[in-house]
Amino acid sequence: MDVPFTSSGAMSRAHYSLVRRVETAVSIQAADGVILDEINTIRSTLQQPYLPIKVCKESLVLLLYCAMALNTSSPGDLSFAFHHAVNLAELGETILDKRIGYTFCLQLMPPNHELHLMLVNTLRKDLESTSIGRVCLALEVLIQIRSEDVAPAVQTRLQLCLHDKNDSVRRRAYMAYYALFHRDPDCVKRLEELLTHVGDPNVIPSNLMVASKSMAHLLNSHLRNAGLGSQRSIHAILRALREGGMNLDPKNTPLIFDIIKHRSLPPTQAILDAFSLLSTVPSNVISEYQAKLSYSPAAGIRHLIKSCDANEQYIFISCLSFLPPSTWAGSRPENPAVFDEWEVQEIIKLLNSQDNLIRKATLKVLYSVNPSIVATYYSQLTQGVRTELSVVAKGDCVLRLLDAMEIQYQEDSEQYARLLRELFAIVEGDVQGRIETLPVLEGCVDRVLNRVRNADMISRIALVTGLIVPLTELDARIGPTLMVILCALVCEYCGKLPISPVEILRGMAKRLVLFSPSVQDACLLSMLRLSAECSEVPEEVTQAVQELSQSAGRYIRGRCEQFSRFSRQRHILIDIISRAPSSLPDFLSTLTNYQQGSINVSSPRRRSSESPRPFQTHSPLSVVSPNKLRYEAYATPQLVTGRQNLASQRVGAASSCSPGHVAKELPRTGSATVPPAKSESPVTAGELTLAAAERWLESSARITQGLEDSTAVALDDLTSRVNLIALDSPFIADHVDTRPEPNFEERWNSMQNSNLRGWCEASTDTIVGVLQTLQLYMRVIAADQPPFEGEVKVLVRGTPADEYAALRLRDGNEEGCLWRLRCDDLALRMTIKRLLERM
Repeated sequence: MDVPFTSSGAMSRAHYSLVRRVETAVSIQAADGVILDEINTIRSTLQQPYLPIKVCKESLVLLLYCAMALNTSSPGDLSFAFHHAVNLAELGETILDKRIGYTFCLQLMPPNHELHLMLVNTLRKDLESTSIGRVCLALEVLIQIRSEDVAPAVQTRLQLCLHDKNDSVRRRAYMAYYALFHRDPDCVKRLEELLTHVGDPNVIPSNLMVASKSMAHLLNSHLRNAGLGSQRSIHAILRALREGGMNLDPKNTPLIFDIIKHRSLPPTQAILDAFSLLSTVPSNVISEYQAKLSYSPAAGIRHLIKSCDANEQYIFISCLSFLPPSTWAGSRPENPAVFDEWEVQEIIKLLNSQDNLIRKATLKVLYSVNPSIVATYYSQLTQGVRTELSVVAKGDCVLRLLDAMEIQYQEDSEQYARLLRELFAIVEGDVQGRIETLPVLEGCVDRVLNRVRNADMISRIALVTGLIVPLTELDARIGPTLMVILCALVCEYCGKLPISPVEILRGMAKRLVLFSPSVQDACLLSMLRLSAECSEVPEEVTQAVQELSQSAGRYIRGRCEQFSRFSRQRHILIDIISRAPSSLPDFLSTLTNYQQGSINVSSPRRRSSESPRPFQTHSPLSVVSPNKLRYEAYATPQLVTGRQNLASQRVGAASSCSPGHVAKELPRTGSATVPPAKSESPVTAGELTLAAAERWLESSARITQGLEDSTAVALDDLTSRVNLIALDSPFIADHVDTRPEPNFEERWNSMQNSNLRGWCEASTDTIVGVLQTLQLYMRVIAADQPPFEGEVKVLVRGTPADEYAALRLRDGNEEGCLWRLRCDDLALRMTIKRLLERM
């Protein structure tokens, strides 16, 4: 993540820092660890009383990001934040505040949660608001909400919104009404009647057109009446017809021809809509009007052929794909070819475009004209798979081959599986090198798995069966990319295949030692899932896993032990599988959670969410049972020979406010309450001593004052006890500066006549570190704290106690910041200025 904070769109520095730590994590597991730690921090923050709206809003945004960004772990129970989200939706001062509260509830709150009633009440209030923004926000929430209680509660007010004067309100009201009452035929019919009387098509949401097929006749009528008049109205009708999935009235075909002829410069979304609607008209109708008007729609976009702009290239090839090839390719005598030979060559060159969508659309167009063109293209690409290609280049070449395969064998799954095996025999064959040295082409794995999932169930099983057959053939060479694909498919479809799971297990076990550890990991997980389908795991499979364990690293050894353990406990494995979807990542996640749960059960510890039990009584140390102490023994305090030594130690402890110390202001979140410590951490010696010594703190202080004339033995005995609390106790105030903390804003405003500013090629943290070298008192206020939020504030006290320098630092990017300095003392001002200019 190389984007600076000012350009990142992050809500706060904390948000930016979290995203940065997650994106720069060394692994997915490390990223999840960062996110889980942040969730615990947010939990502690939201438990504080009197939480300001700003802190609540930022915490909810961070928590929403954490919940969405987790990969292999679960965020756990987030109900601690639900009432904060509902309160923010209710009490938010701005539309953004309320939107954050609503969005959090919509994304994370269960549909039938008890707090949904409060959310419905808030929605009713916003619907009755005089603010158009609040009404629109409430309607947008109603479109997405899944609660059963909301429909009867807002029905009356929603019907009034259907007739509102504001177009934005009416448009959202139509969608909300359909979302809540689409299962009621009477309500749908009432909405359809209402939409047919709407004069402006722009107000009708396009996604409601599917609900009303009779709207097609109305919109086609609007299109005929509009003619070539209002461009905005025509474009709105075209968009509504297209997005509604409705057919164009053939009588409007000449009008579409006219729109293409006169409004294709510059190409816009309206041109795409026009060509898309032509695809709903029979090809003979288009040919008939082409002959009558002596004009082809393809001629209206031929000027885009030589364009170097990717957007215009995409518009051209997409529009061409909507037309029947017989109307422009010259395959029929009555329809001559529209494009010249050089123009056809330019179209073929689009196969080499860097844009994947343009390449796919071009393949589709060329295949519809002549399938042999795509077959020749495929043959040429296979010859380009050479051993010297880099991983990226080889992966790109294979992806292009897969595009061509999908175009040629869209409906024939068996042929697709056969051609896919042949392709990987070329890409990962003997010529390419040893199996363990070949890389996994991740993009190809995703493409094949998506192709399988997008097919219907019958085609899916046929395709998976055709791919897995080589696993049972012990002499077949299978490379790492194809093996990862097979592992994922075996895990997902092993119970539905006509192939024996035992044979598949044997084939995978024999090939284990050939692959790199990353592929072995996927194989072992897939084999573990497959073992649940076998009544008994074959001995040669168990032996192959044990042999791998002896020569593998620690991670794979752990995976081998996992296989050996669970493959013998088939009932546990079946229980784990029943809890998870069938995909390989879901199986791994459920397996990991099960193991973590087993560890927690076998070694129970008090969870961090439980609040630690407070001390009920403050008794001396002598009455505490030794076997209940939860801290390790600490060294006996050193004897102090006199009161001066004891006082000097206290002076050293209190010298944190001496020159060179930086006092950073803690964030104010409405309360100074410190969040409870985690229950796993043991009670420290200092804490336990404080608890035991609370009764005699005051008497100890009086005794200490009378020790000046006492004997050394009595002094040593007493100071050994007092010294235990001297460094920890907040009640000892020797040599502590009792002056109040200076107010930064007051100091800044009082020095308006001493202004300096400049740019420094260093970060704010570096500047603060350099200022510490001055050995002066400093106070640093974080950027997210008032005053002047968004800037780091530094207050430096000079040698005269009443002279201050106030410095404001604003990050410009990661390599510098803007600084502003005010200081009435010339010497101090010039000293700080020189330091900043040297960096």
